[in-house]
Amino acid sequence: MIDGKEVTVVKQEIWLQAPFQPSFAAIINEVGEKNFWTGLPREGGQILLLLENQKVKIGASLARGFYSAESRVIAIGEDNHKFYCFAIPDKFTKSQERQFLRVPIAANALFTAGNLVAQTALVNFSAGGVMVYLVPELEKILESNNKMTICLNINNIPLQLPVLLAWRKFYDNIPFAGFEFLDLTTSLQDALAGLAIKYSKFK
Repeated sequence: MIDGKEVTVVKQEIWLQAPFQPSFAAIINEVGEKNFWTGLPREGGQILLLLENQKVKIGASLARGFYSAESRVIAIGEDNHKFYCFAIPDKFTKSQERQFLRVPIAANALFTAGNLVAQTALVNFSAGGVMVYLVPELEKILESNNKMTICLNINNIPLQLPVLLAWRKFYDNIPFAGFEFLDLTTSLQDALAGLAIKYSKFK
């Protein structure tokens, strides 16, 4: 375990996870005695929606590993630089889960399931999965409950992998869905993680 104040320092990147929402990256902009502020996390046209007193999971990738803790929203500001104020957790615990960087990307994705086919566009990707626009044809595939495969090409790396629906949600009345890669080899996962880092540096 690590003391919470060692993790919650200015310019530290953290991951915020609230129930029924994907994780979002945020930067700590200001630290007080018992709390810290971040901006309003945005990614791929979506924002992290939190309420005062809502519990959230906070994660941080440190040299010693990935650490996480539970916190809560203390206040919500009006400044984009200081939008969410969180309580500093007493301790962060080392987590075994892998946290992947997600980056926006423009690319087509083809989903197949049995005789059903759906083409849509990526919103973002990581070494763990993708977020896409949930088009009607893809809805039909999800309703079929058949095993799904995604075909896409990222930086000339062709992928054809089974996927599992992780979540679906509306943002600004537009439907999106997140899918987790299945049966991904370690080497391909590492290659995708490296691509995510590469793409993030151009943003």
